[in-house]
Amino acid sequence: MKKIIKSPEDCDDAELKSFEELVTDGGEVALAGLRQRIQHAEKLVFINDGKCVAIGAIKNPNAGYKARVFEKSGAREQGRYEYEIGWLYVSESARGKGYGRALMESIIHTLSGKACFATTREDNDSMHHLFNRFGFSKIGQPYSSDNGDYSLVLYAKP
Repeated sequence: MKKIIKSPEDCDDAELKSFEELVTDGGEVALAGLRQRIQHAEKLVFINDGKCVAIGAIKNPNAGYKARVFEKSGAREQGRYEYEIGWLYVSESARGKGYGRALMESIIHTLSGKACFATTREDNDSMHHLFNRFGFSKIGQPYSSDNGDYSLVLYAKP
């Protein structure tokens, strides 16, 4: 397993395309403007095992998006959280092999104690477990997603 952590501007087009394809495979994000949002991220994380099998990002959320997430969840103190953890995805064929944990370890190490938040589906028990394991706490209440018929939960790590 090889972990690669890069700024988007340091990625070549093939890496950005691979990252975008895995985000798209996850099926839970708005596809319009996705490449631009990826290029605006702070860091992209790739886990390679012969090929790219897992991805994640430390995102620089725009102020409007962050305000909506915190408002919808009823959570406070959005200003405490500079970064968002997102686009965490392990390809279906690679699940159950510790790649999710490896992503989170890389991301938490890269953040060096900086506060961050993340959202996940209310029914995604694997992500809830990972967030809890890495010191995140649920804040606010579940809220309806704009990208599908499901609810999201907001997590934060001070």
